[in-house]
Amino acid sequence: MSKPDLAIFDLDNTILNGDSDYSMINYLVDINLLDETAKLKNDEFIKDYHQGQLDFNEYTTFALKPYKGLTEDEINTIILPFVEKIIEPMINIFALKLIHDHHDKGDIILLASATNELIVKPIAQRLEIDHVIGTGVEFKDSKCSGEFISPSALGEGKLKLVETWMKAHQYNNFSQVTFYSDSINDLPLLEAVEFPKAVNPDTKLEAISNERGWEVISLPLI
Repeated sequence: MSKPDLAIFDLDNTILNGDSDYSMINYLVDINLLDETAKLKNDEFIKDYHQGQLDFNEYTTFALKPYKGLTEDEINTIILPFVEKIIEPMINIFALKLIHDHHDKGDIILLASATNELIVKPIAQRLEIDHVIGTGVEFKDSKCSGEFISPSALGEGKLKLVETWMKAHQYNNFSQVTFYSDSINDLPLLEAVEFPKAVNPDTKLEAISNERGWEVISLPLI
């Protein structure tokens, strides 16, 4: 019996109308867990990300700092209200339809995001997606160390983590695998799958998609 087809979805600016990591930092400022200077630094990082020039080590140290020394339960008391108040209105209903269409066909859905798993996992639960990859976060003695687990789920790292997940779930190759993403940062995985889909792509990804004949999907931002 053949395996179900696999549909992989990026999260930020693909399923969401916006970036969850970026929104999380601003939320932490708004609830006084970070000071206002964090918003300025956050703006600098998001520009680098969109240009494909993000120093992920530096960014992750910045993004995980508020959770350093906290247990997972303590972190969830911060993140779960964020998902309800901030992420919920960001979910693109047209992206949800793409997910539901794959689900109705019996496909396996995998959420794969460079955002850290502390944020991605609760969002996956809200989206009712069972399989999820995010950048891993290190815990020592049940407390967040403030460090991420290499490889990150960005660029080549996302490809490696997806390959590891696929092997664990008996997917031997990228045949009949679809990947939806908006970002040039996801080029390695887009190049690997049989069916790459550029969703509201950034300028660089749109140009490459047009050159290679990849499907470009324009979703209304509502």
